[in-house]
Amino acid sequence: MAVYLKGCSLACQWCHSPESREPAPELIFMRDRCAMCGTCSAVCEQGVHRVDGSEHAISRDKCIACGRCVEHCPYSALAIKGYRISAAALVARASHLKPFFDHSGGGVTLTGGEVTGQADFAAAVLAGCRSLGIHTVIETSGACDWVKLEQILAHTNLVLYDLKLMDEEQHRRWTGASNKQILRNAAQLAEHNVQVRVPLIPDITDTEDNLRGIFAFMRSVGLSSVALLPYNPSSAAKYEWLGLTYKIQGETQTRDRLASLVDMGRQMGLEAVVG
Repeated sequence: MAVYLKGCSLACQWCHSPESREPAPELIFMRDRCAMCGTCSAVCEQGVHRVDGSEHAISRDKCIACGRCVEHCPYSALAIKGYRISAAALVARASHLKPFFDHSGGGVTLTGGEVTGQADFAAAVLAGCRSLGIHTVIETSGACDWVKLEQILAHTNLVLYDLKLMDEEQHRRWTGASNKQILRNAAQLAEHNVQVRVPLIPDITDTEDNLRGIFAFMRSVGLSSVALLPYNPSSAAKYEWLGLTYKIQGETQTRDRLASLVDMGRQMGLEAVVG
């Protein structure tokens, strides 16, 4: 059971869930489903939609995510991403799936967005799941104060920790933030069950220099497990939902290329796999 929390302090240009960046619910528009009927424009009291002939323009700064346009769209071209839920309600959902978790070896994964952005909520969900004997996982960028991460770690069986770029200037360029706190937090995780995950973005994070830097850093702080995540260009469609431009260019790494990167990690003493 994967739970996507909204809100993230990073702005990775390849983010696979851009609809999770903002903390509040937001409107998405699937242009290929729109029949230009104008129903959304007629029912929206905020003047968000303008449908004129072959064009459907959206003034997102006016949108309050009330959902009226979503409710009335006959072609399901609109949706609201994000909703409020209590920790108890989420744990209850997980409890219904426990027989499946027990059979498959699965559990609950909190991802995002950024889990530590809602540390109290995440800790409550994870603690509730653990009390029921459900395996818990978090995926985090580590871009947070250590105290927030530590709060969540107490209830987590496995940490999936994203490392993207070792060079701070490049990290700022591609994610909008420094990596200093991320690396400091990673250095404190050696005593926990951690798998480092590296998204392989063509000519950005998948370079030999960057990966050697990540692997060397991992060894220096006592982290041994790393999963290399092949580039997935399909996330570009989600940017269209939000009226954004996807700027990353490139192709998924070949099988031979992935094998060579895994081999490099293993030669540097790590448990490296393709994720």
